[in-house]
Amino acid sequence: MKLFYKIYAFLIVLLVFILAGAGYFSYHRETKLFHNDMIKDAQILGEAMSGMVGHAWKHSGPEKAVALIRDANSKAESISIRWVNLTPSVNGSHVPIAPPERLKPVLQGRSISLVVKSGEQSPCRLTYVPVKTGDDFQGAIELCESLMPLTAYTRNTLRYHLITGLMIMLAAGGLLWFHFRHWINRPLMQFIEKSRKIGQGDLAPDLVVKGHDEFATLGQTLNSMCRDLSASREAVRLENERRIEAMEQLRHSERLAVLGRLSAGMAHELGTPLNVISGRAKQIRSGALGSVEVIEFSNIIDEQAQRITKIVNNLLAFARRRKPKRSLQDMEVIVNQVLDMLREAADKSKVVFKIIRQGQISSVSVDVLQIQQVLTNLVLNGIQAMAAGGCLEVVLAEEKKQHPEADMDEKSYLAIHVQDEGPGISLEHLSHLFEPFFTTKDVGEGTGLGLSIAYGIIQEHGGWIEAENRSGKGACFTVFLPLDSPS
Repeated sequence: MKLFYKIYAFLIVLLVFILAGAGYFSYHRETKLFHNDMIKDAQILGEAMSGMVGHAWKHSGPEKAVALIRDANSKAESISIRWVNLTPSVNGSHVPIAPPERLKPVLQGRSISLVVKSGEQSPCRLTYVPVKTGDDFQGAIELCESLMPLTAYTRNTLRYHLITGLMIMLAAGGLLWFHFRHWINRPLMQFIEKSRKIGQGDLAPDLVVKGHDEFATLGQTLNSMCRDLSASREAVRLENERRIEAMEQLRHSERLAVLGRLSAGMAHELGTPLNVISGRAKQIRSGALGSVEVIEFSNIIDEQAQRITKIVNNLLAFARRRKPKRSLQDMEVIVNQVLDMLREAADKSKVVFKIIRQGQISSVSVDVLQIQQVLTNLVLNGIQAMAAGGCLEVVLAEEKKQHPEADMDEKSYLAIHVQDEGPGISLEHLSHLFEPFFTTKDVGEGTGLGLSIAYGIIQEHGGWIEAENRSGKGACFTVFLPLDSPS
C-alpha cells in the first residue's frame, strides 16, 4: 500500500491548499462585509442623532444636547455613544479616543470611521459624525463599537474550516483506500506475483485481470509476452540441443584427429629406436659378434631404450599436467637461473645471452619449476636455431594486452620475449608450432612435445605464448603471464 500513501499524501496537500485558499478568500470577504455593515450602521445612527443633537444644541443649549447623547448611550447595548469636542484646547471627559491628527476630516464636516486600539483594550471601531453647533463643526458624535464579535467570528470560521477540512480528508481517504484496494492494489499484487513467477521460469500465461482499463491491457500484454518467451525458450532449447550434438560430433572428430596425430607421432618417434634395438638384438642373438661388439651393441640398445623412456615420459607429462603451485617470484631471478644452467650449452654453440628489463617489473605468481621448464625449452630452441652462433635476448616488460581466448578487456601482463638470430620460422609452420609431435628438427633431435607442454603450462597460469618472426632476422617467442591474481 505504499503507492496509496503517496497518492493520499499528495491528495492531502492538494486539499490543504484548496481549503486554505478558499478559507482565506472567504474570511477576507466576510470580514470586509462585517466592517462595511458596522460602518453603515454607525453612520446611520450617528447621522440620525446628529440632526437631533444639533437642533437641541441651538434651542435648548449644550447641556440638553449632551444629556440627549447620554440618554441614547444608556439605551444602546453593543455600541458606546459619546459627545466629543474637536478643539484641542478642550480637555475633560469629552476628549475623543482617536488621535487628533486623524480627525481633521471631521472638522471639515465629513464623517469618518477607523479602527484603533487604546492601551491594553481590545481593538474597536470608532465612527465620528460631525455636529454643527454654530458656524463650524466644533463637536462630533463618537460611536465606539468593539471588534470582539469579529474576533469570535474569525475563531469560529477557522474552527469550521479545520473541521470541514478534516472531515473531507477522512472521507476522501476512506473512499480512496476502498477504491485503491479493489481497483489498483489487487491488480498490482497480481502483477508482482506474476513477475516473480516469470523470474523463476514459470511462463504460463495464467494472469487474469478483469475490466477494460489499462491494468487489463497490461495483463493481456504480460500473458502475450509469456507465450512469446515460452516459444522462444523452446526454440533456444532445441537450438542448444542441436548445437550440443554438433559440438559432440566435432569433439569426437577432434579427439580422433588428435589420436591420429599422437599415433603417427608415436609411431614415427618410437619406430627408429625400436628398429635400432631390434637390429642390434638380432646381431647379438646370432652369436657372430665378439665381446667388444656385444658390449657396444648393448650400449646402443640401452641408449635407444632411454630415448623411448624419454618420449613416453614427455607424452605422459603432456597428458597429465599437474596444477601449478604458485608463489610470488621475481621473474628476472628465474631467467638468470635458467641462463646460468644453459651457459655451457650456449658457449659450445657460440651463443651469448643478453637480458633486457624495460621499466619496473612486478613480482608474478608462478610455479618456479614449471616456468623454468618453459624458459629452458624456449632458450634451448633459440640456441639450436643459431647454428653459426649469435645473441639470444630475453626481454622483460609489463604490457597491457587482451587475452586472445578469454578476456574481454585489457589487463596487465608480464611479457617475456625470447629472441634469437636464427633463420626464423616458416610461415606454414607458425600455426602448428604448439601442436603435439609437431617439430621442424631432424629425426632423433626432438619429440615435438616441448612447445605443447610449455603452452599447456602457461595456459594453467592464465596466460599464453605467441610466436612470430622478427622484422630483421630470427624468431621471437613471447610468454604472457597475468600480473593480477589468477582466477
